[in-house]
Amino acid sequence: DESDEWRMNFLKVFKEKIFLHDPAVYAEVILYDIANDYFKLLLVSENDDIVSELKTVMEFVERSTGLKSDVQLINGGLWTMQNDFVASHPFSPDDYDKTSPLEQWKSQHPLGLQVIAQLESKTPLSKDAVRHSLDKAIAFLHESSPVWGSQKTKIQQCDDVGDGLVLVATWLEGTIIVLWDGREHVDVNMFAYDGLESQVEHFQKRFQMGTSLSTVLYDEHPRGFGRVVSYKHDFDPEVEPHWA
Repeated sequence: DESDEWRMNFLKVFKEKIFLHDPAVYAEVILYDIANDYFKLLLVSENDDIVSELKTVMEFVERSTGLKSDVQLINGGLWTMQNDFVASHPFSPDDYDKTSPLEQWKSQHPLGLQVIAQLESKTPLSKDAVRHSLDKAIAFLHESSPVWGSQKTKIQQCDDVGDGLVLVATWLEGTIIVLWDGREHVDVNMFAYDGLESQVEHFQKRFQMGTSLSTVLYDEHPRGFGRVVSYKHDFDPEVEPHWA
């Protein structure tokens, strides 16, 4: 019943203001029958084994009433500050089994780099402006990079759906996908086997030149197979990691 929401709010505030630190707990449990009629049980406790206690109590309630229970929320308290805390058993890296991490490390085969950037413009953009930005950025890469300069780039444009634009630039060893939403937002997704690390900053500067575009998000990820987490230039399968 919405008229009883004050009870829930009261218990939440009580827990946050009075029972502030661990093991204080606020819990919400739904009890319902086969007709899906239900009511909510609200609980504030300082029991440090609330999960086991809830399990025991709910099993008893289900057996004695025929109702079903669903624990929807358990919200614990803040950790209690322990000044000059000393662990009873400090663990070092040597105490952990490194077999699985080392197998994963050796299984990876990084092949290239993916870069994803989101750009925002302070002034309106157009299809021609976005295409021109990509053309001049790619032209610069061909002129400045020996890896890219020897390869021919093909650019495909799709602008017949909606107000925006999709540009796909492909060459033998990579791709660049540019997505403009028809307003002020542009996504750039780049992948290359080699040379992207040293050229991506120059590409972005050339792409943004002459516009009011600025980078609002930037992510880069090594790509390959074998659960890759390492960059190609950082990984040598013949060298053991220092933690092994």
